[in-house]
Amino acid sequence: MRKVTGGSGADTTSTVLAFLQAGHVFEIAHLYLIGEPDDPVALFLTDWQSPLKYPVWGTFKTAAISRAAVKSQIGLQVDNLDITWSPAAATFTQNTQTAGPLQLAHQGFYDNKKVRVWKVYMPTPGDASTYGASELFGGWIAKTEISRGVIKFTVQSFLNVIDQYVPGHIIELTDNVDNYAGVTPPAGVSSVPQFAVIAGSSQTVLILDATSPSPHHIFGTNALFGGAVFFNKGGSQTLGGIWSGIASNKLITISSVNYNQVALYTPLPWAPTPGVDTCFIGARPNTGNGFLYVPAPESAV
Repeated sequence: MRKVTGGSGADTTSTVLAFLQAGHVFEIAHLYLIGEPDDPVALFLTDWQSPLKYPVWGTFKTAAISRAAVKSQIGLQVDNLDITWSPAAATFTQNTQTAGPLQLAHQGFYDNKKVRVWKVYMPTPGDASTYGASELFGGWIAKTEISRGVIKFTVQSFLNVIDQYVPGHIIELTDNVDNYAGVTPPAGVSSVPQFAVIAGSSQTVLILDATSPSPHHIFGTNALFGGAVFFNKGGSQTLGGIWSGIASNKLITISSVNYNQVALYTPLPWAPTPGVDTCFIGARPNTGNGFLYVPAPESAV
């Protein structure tokens, strides 16, 4: 059987197996973590009728959530898991920290977020700590479908990194290794630059003042093209976790002060709040040998 970890972090696999062999029956529930555990808007959900405390990860709130069957097989093969969630209705807000799940899902907020699913073995109803849980599935959200009051996530397992059709570091976005690299600084600065949002920014055009590593640094025209802007989380940020690709950038002067003007490929769900929202910018992915606009090999026939 799968390894089981108790609430204290100890391996309880043999204890669970002995419990079953003695003819006892567990109460079974599932835990769902969508996002990173330190993310203030991460989702800790369970299909149990009351919240479950699993000390290794935290407390999971009751939700109308279910999953499809998980395949069990030998070998390395990328699988998908469908998760269906019916969140409570919520009003529209212009803040990712207070926006409802349906609104965030519609904006693509959950796309590519990590998902972890555990199976919980409870000797008594509600006790998720004594024997703990086993890891059932893990992956990234590859697709989000929204219907009336329902969100369906298609989660692709972490093994999708083995689906590599071209040699590493050769052809732009078809290079899976490159896609999973961390954010790298644009040319001209030594580390990933942070910015304050300046008044006049809109959903499609940002006016930014660099705060680090080089305060008030001005990037050359289109030096940020192909990169991406990511809004920071926490505090009073209204766009925390939202990102967009950069179409162009240039110098803009307002009241004799120079700033970076950044045009976005994808409009933000709402305009950022000057003096509140902050962001950072990463350089474009490694382009390998520089073959721009090369189609995916499976479609280049």
